[in-house]
Amino acid sequence: MMMMMMALLRSGSSKILPRYQPSILPRFLHSHATSFGFKQDEKSKLVVNVFSTVASTYDLMNDLISTSLHRLWKDRLVSLLHPFAGMKHLDVAGGKGDVAFRVLERMNSVSNKALQERLADTEEVTKIFVCDINPNMLNVGKKRAIERVFSGFGEDRSLHWVEGDAEALSFADGSMDGYTIAFRIRNVTHIEKALSEAYRVLKRGGRFLCLELSHVELPVFKQIYDYYSFSIIPAMGELVAGDRASYQYLVESIRRFPNQPFLATLLVISGDIFSAEQDVQTDDAGWSHKRKDLLWNIAEHSGSASKKSEINNDADFMFQRSEFGQEPLVGTVQMYGRHVFLCHKCPDLWPSHIETTECSQLPGLLSVALKARKEDLKRRTCLTIYQGEDDMDSMDGDVMIFPDMIKYKGLTQGDVDNFVDEVLVKESGWSFGEVETLSGSYVFVCAHGSRDRRCGLCGPVLVRKFREEIKSGDLHDQVSVHPCSHIGGHKFAGNVIIFSKKDDKVTGDWYGYVSPDDVPTILEQHIGKGRIVDRLWRGSMGLSKEEQKKAQLLRLQGSNTVGDKV
Repeated sequence: MMMMMMALLRSGSSKILPRYQPSILPRFLHSHATSFGFKQDEKSKLVVNVFSTVASTYDLMNDLISTSLHRLWKDRLVSLLHPFAGMKHLDVAGGKGDVAFRVLERMNSVSNKALQERLADTEEVTKIFVCDINPNMLNVGKKRAIERVFSGFGEDRSLHWVEGDAEALSFADGSMDGYTIAFRIRNVTHIEKALSEAYRVLKRGGRFLCLELSHVELPVFKQIYDYYSFSIIPAMGELVAGDRASYQYLVESIRRFPNQPFLATLLVISGDIFSAEQDVQTDDAGWSHKRKDLLWNIAEHSGSASKKSEINNDADFMFQRSEFGQEPLVGTVQMYGRHVFLCHKCPDLWPSHIETTECSQLPGLLSVALKARKEDLKRRTCLTIYQGEDDMDSMDGDVMIFPDMIKYKGLTQGDVDNFVDEVLVKESGWSFGEVETLSGSYVFVCAHGSRDRRCGLCGPVLVRKFREEIKSGDLHDQVSVHPCSHIGGHKFAGNVIIFSKKDDKVTGDWYGYVSPDDVPTILEQHIGKGRIVDRLWRGSMGLSKEEQKKAQLLRLQGSNTVGDKV
């Protein structure tokens, strides 16, 4: 039995490839309605009836039909999702909870538990939504959840069971970090509508994973597969479940379901942009992988673009948003003593929690290693990802550390444990890497759009403005500006951190609600004169929240104890 898996990232940019030309689509793409097996005139109501009929014997039949391989396939699906504590995930048509339970189990693994304290600071709550159009399947899932409590797994309030249609989801735009659909997309009446809905609810950088049975191409094996599908499976359904018709529908729906290239085309015409990360196929013999690092530039349906424009008005998330500048800023920075910045790709490629997306990637390894050695660290350490500047002053793997004002070049995955031990725990320097002493001022602007849309829209504007002002003031040798990942306090976007060295003292000051009009003031006052811009100041590295408030009060009172110098 052939299985197809597609793992994709929701992208917000379409500049890499030229516009997709609809003229190249096959002629048969004029209708994407999924047939009810070979019965073209029956749709979603019959699908609901089928799964209501087979709900009670569904697990047993799946094990028999796939020789339990479906369990391994679902494990693989969740491993590609890379769940993390604090994520918002939607499993569509997964009423029995197979995928949702796996997501929770992986999330509670040792490596992910090590990251929960970092996420706790953001007060993000894990929510796993199981959405299914069939109430009988949802009831099976809820029953299994209760059984898990008595089996020692404990009650998990992260699970939420929702009756709903994949073609008309009830969730808000950009609300999900992940979306999975396993062995069900072929049962959706209009696949392109379901894909468009998946795109709508995913955050920028969110992960879309589809697991589905597919076609066999090898002629000899195809004949065997056809005989097994049309003769053995329906007979097995009649013998075990007393229901031949439902399993006749099963094999017919698989046969009529689009093959891999066709489904990719449906992603293209779904009205939005996905970044295809992996297309994974397997058969009984094992796994094979094909990686596709490209962007699908998708032709938008006329009429839908204007509607999306109304829903997703960028101005509502930028400097004109209603809450901009409305909340007090001072005292909103957690107490910490050291900030580590790892150069890694660019904001357009950062998933919502880049440090936890793949433990095999450098950010994930460094984050986990830091957590594992937390008790050994002399200073509370914050880890952030940044993008190097266009002039290649930084390469992926370079690490800047403040207040140490040191850059270590070329950190690799194999170096992580040694780097954490020597540099961050023992603070003795790194014996394997090239070291550079930093000078001047370093500005980091949160541009993490996949984590929060406000930062994704405000951040790049501020980065451009800083660079324009630096260029016009000929400050290249004095100030460096970088987009960075989540630093806390999305509601204060634009968020800016500035590290400067004045009189042999390095300070790390956080600013919030920064607009492009504020950039010249920050450059002139903070970097040029060493003075805090108090109306935008959130706090400083090395100060507790109470100390931050006290420091600002003293400055505003004109006290000579602290003064207004950085």
